Parts: sequence; C-alpha cells; structure tokens
Amino acid sequence: MAGGTYDFIVLGGGHNGLVSSIYLARAGFKVALLEANDEFGGGTRSAEFHPGYTADLGAIVHFNIAKSPVFAKDELDLFSKYGMEYCRMDSVFCSIFEDDSYLTVSQDIDKFCNDIAKYSEKDAEAYKKFYKYIGEMAGVVAMGTGGGVPPYGVMINALSKSAAGMEFLRVLNSSAQQIVEEWFESEQLRVTLTRWATEMMIDPRMPGTSTILLLSTAIHNPAFPGALFPKGGSNEGFIKPLIRAAEDAGVDLFTNQFVDDIFVAGGEVKGCRTKAGDEFRCNNAIVSTICVKDVFDYLGEDAPEEDSHYVKLLRHADFVALNQVFALDVEPEFKAGPGVKNTFCIEFAPNEKDYLRTFSDYKLGGFKPNLPLITIPSIADKSRAPEGHAVLNLYSYAPWDLRGDSKNWQDPEQAEACKEAVWEFFKSRCTNLTDANIQGTWSKTPYEYSQWNPAFRKGDIGHIGLQQSQMYDFRPIPGKGHEFHGDIENLYFVGTCGHPGGSVSYSARGGIAKILDDYGIDIRDVVTKN
Repeated sequence: MAGGTYDFIVLGGGHNGLVSSIYLARAGFKVALLEANDEFGGGTRSAEFHPGYTADLGAIVHFNIAKSPVFAKDELDLFSKYGMEYCRMDSVFCSIFEDDSYLTVSQDIDKFCNDIAKYSEKDAEAYKKFYKYIGEMAGVVAMGTGGGVPPYGVMINALSKSAAGMEFLRVLNSSAQQIVEEWFESEQLRVTLTRWATEMMIDPRMPGTSTILLLSTAIHNPAFPGALFPKGGSNEGFIKPLIRAAEDAGVDLFTNQFVDDIFVAGGEVKGCRTKAGDEFRCNNAIVSTICVKDVFDYLGEDAPEEDSHYVKLLRHADFVALNQVFALDVEPEFKAGPGVKNTFCIEFAPNEKDYLRTFSDYKLGGFKPNLPLITIPSIADKSRAPEGHAVLNLYSYAPWDLRGDSKNWQDPEQAEACKEAVWEFFKSRCTNLTDANIQGTWSKTPYEYSQWNPAFRKGDIGHIGLQQSQMYDFRPIPGKGHEFHGDIENLYFVGTCGHPGGSVSYSARGGIAKILDDYGIDIRDVVTKN
C-alpha cells in the first residue's frame, strides 16, 4: 500500500507537476507526486507508436519554454546533469495558401518582410513598424505573461500610468483579428499571424487573442532559439530528465494514483484519497496541476461556496484537437515546394473569409479538414524514424460536440470519416504520397484525449479555456489568481489552470515561487544552493 504523510502533495505528473515537486523538495520539504496514469508526462508524452518511429502524442512544439529560468538558466540542472536535450529549427511556423504559395515567419525580420512584400509592399513596411511598436510594449507584455501576476486592480492601475501601458490594455481587450486589420491589408499576412494565435484554441475574433501576436514577434529577437522540440521524443528528451531530477531531490513518485477525494478540516486541506484506496496526508499543502474542475468535484461539500460558483462558470476552449500521427516510408514533398520544410509548424490556410467562417462552424458542431497543422520532427531529429522515412503529425481543430453531440466522436464510422478527410486533404497538397506509404498510425479523437489524460475534460488540452475572462488574476478564480489559491489557503493551483495558463513553458514556476514565499523561502535561494 502507498500513502503516508508529507509536507506537500503534488497532484498531476505532467511537466508542471514534476518541476513543482523538484523545487519543493530542493527547498527541504518532504514531497509526494501523485499521477493518475501508469506513466508520467501528462500532455507531453511520446511513444514509439510503430517499430522505429517515435512521435510526441500530445504537445509537439515547446515554443515558450525558452523564456523560463528552468530552461534559460538551467535552474534545476536538467541540461547540465540530467541529459535534457532539444532539437531546433530556425522558423517556428508558415502558412500555405490555397494556390500553394506560402509565407514563412523567419527569425530574420528583413527576410520575413521581403517575403511579405510578395503579397503587399505596404504590409512589408508596416510590419517593421509593428515590430517596433510591440518592442515599446515589451515591459508591459512581460507583466502579463511572466510567472507571477499582480492583483488585477494593481495591474490596471500600473498600466494606466503610461501611454504604452494604456495601449497594451487596449490591445489586450482586442482580438487578434482586430489588430491585424488595423495594421495590414493582405489577407495572407493577416491569416498567417492569426493562424498562430488560434493555438490558444480560441476563435481569433475573440478579445484577448491579440496577446499571441505580441508574443510571436519574439521570433525576430536574435536570441530567439527557434522552434524547440525534445530530441528522441518528449519521454526521452524531456520527461525522463525531470523524473531523474525529482528522484535525486527526494520526491516520492507515484503512478496509478487517481485522486478522487480531497478532505478538509478546520478550513484547510488535510490530504487526499485515491481510487486505489491509498491515503496521503499533508502537513502544509496540496499543490494541484490537474484540472481545477476535477479538484472541486473531489472537494464535494467542502468546496468554498463562492469559489465553487466561479469554478462552475469556467469555460472550456472554443474548439478541441483531433491528432493523427503517421509512420511514412518517404518524406512528404509539398506542392508548395521544398522551402516549407524549413519550418517546424506548417499550417494550411484557406482564404480569410472561409478561414474565419470555420471558427463559427466549430461552435455549431461542424468539422473541416482543411486547417491541419503539420509537423515532421524527423526532418531535424533523425532518431525519430529510419533513414529516408518520416514521422508526420496531422493536428486538426475540431468541435467537441461533433454535429451537435460529443457522443458522435465515439461512433467509429464518424470518427474515421473525419480522420480520413484530413489525410485525403493532406495528400492532395503533396506530390509523392499514397496510402501505400503508410507504415503505421496513431491517433486520438477529442473524446479519446479526454480518456488519455483525465485533465483534458471535454477534450480541452488546456484544462480550461484561455478566454480573456479566465486570464491573469481571474485564473482560475476571479481576484485570487495572484495568490494561486482560493479561499482554502493551502490548496494551490499552478501550471495549466493557474496564471499564465497552458503550453509547455514550465508555467508552474511562478506559482511555486509564490508558494515557497508563503512558507518563508525565496526560490532564488533554492536554486543557488544546488
């Protein structure tokens, strides 16, 4: 039997749970990490899905991770001691249009502007001004996207004291589509920029999606490391180093421990119980990196009334993911030409009108196969496939309520029809692919993702949506996001459900810094003494 008494119990063994447990253990606390599945990694797992072919099964690109001190300063010795290793490609993303022309967002801003000029010379000049404009807001952008966040009133007051801050607030409350329409005339550039913003899994016409535009310009910074993805797949290059670091720090790691009860006494959490019947007690706190909605289900009647009210109101993403992976005996050749393979994320984009209509269709249960995001990691990481072969990811947006009912994803005929439509679309945009090139496949529908990772409620890979009303000091409970807890002060929410939200970015670090501070420890001392 597992169980026991610990200073801290961390719920969820994804990358945020692992990094949280390492910091806490290095601070001298006794820590237990509980993972519901039979392996660690959460949404960052990979696998050899066909003999000789390795693919990431959840998160694919680690675009934002380089901004974290965990990466930039190697705070936890993951690179220097535990073997973490990344592959890189210079360009993060490009768009291929209906006529097979394309636009690649290059690190070299002059090269990018030259490419923009093929569609609009006016936009090429405007983008240089846009880049400078974003640079002037860099400081306030950092306030909104860094590890910690001030109380909302303090943030608004601070921002309101400068012209750059007020402009940031205006942009913050605008949509990505609004901003690109203010600046640019060519739909190719507009679609390329907002296409990347849709990785928030939110309609690009929704307020708040503009923040991704602010972050995407970081690509042109000379220090930008490029598109990052773990060598050999996330398990080998990312999760295993985190596990080894956690073990060396003294964390007790548990798999197959699906928490379904959190008990409270005297207004504090005292521990939790798992489906296996094991009981874990905490002297200090529970730190959750799982879905906040699940946590409040486990609290039951012990959940604070006001917090519970707001958690019930939390919305999921506007659309979800249908992911397919193919083991191919050739590298795909695009009708657009070989240049697109120099970028990691290759995104197809219809004309702007049809593109925007697609996001309305998702809300009505419609599915379209013509917006897949393509990655071929084996181009830069030869360990992932046999020589001359390829690992291909086809990642598509999809509605949770397919044709009005999420149960339709459980109908093999309907699910297969959606998958087949994406594959057929992709083949039609290549010159050298037939079904005979497929050596093996792996896939997950939105429903299957909800089973694959319990935190992916309703197929939401971000646990809860990134709508503007659920960001900053509103995430996950309005007015309490800066504390990383609700009315139960020793029940913390860090990582995906805390500020700043999802993506592979060690987002839990900001919350852990706050937790350590609550217990009288400066996170800088934890780092410098190791």
